[in-house]
Amino acid sequence: MENLRKILIPIILFILATGCEDVRLHSFRSLQGGWNVCDTLEYAYCAPDGGDGSFAVDVQLRCEASYPYSELWLGVQCVADSAGMLSADTLRCEIFDSLGRHSGTTGGILYQTAHPLGVRQFPAGDTVRVRLYHLMDCGTVKGVTDAGIKITSLSQHQF
Repeated sequence: MENLRKILIPIILFILATGCEDVRLHSFRSLQGGWNVCDTLEYAYCAPDGGDGSFAVDVQLRCEASYPYSELWLGVQCVADSAGMLSADTLRCEIFDSLGRHSGTTGGILYQTAHPLGVRQFPAGDTVRVRLYHLMDCGTVKGVTDAGIKITSLSQHQF
């Protein structure tokens, strides 16, 4: 029993130390009936005072197996209420790999994929709005059921 404890305690401590992200916002919007070219999804996050304002931003998608394309092109804007436009990017989201397999994980009938947007600097105390819209040639993209973002703090001293 003592030998088992000597093995398990370091393993548990390692998992706890490496598996903790400082996730500040993780939110999805439902896209029932498809994602229309006129639909802009917006996610608001109030950056705290303190810290250096560095955040990792990921776009996350949930798609059905019937999604008809191998990728999804998105426009992504980060806009601060007081500072204005922080960044505007085009993001290529791979849904199927080159062999036709789903790129994401599944928990049943939906596949979830994560697409890093990179590190962004958000002004302290300001509300930042992340906007997503699709850039596909079709008017409505079918097969995408949810789109979301995950904002993770990279600063060690934010409260």
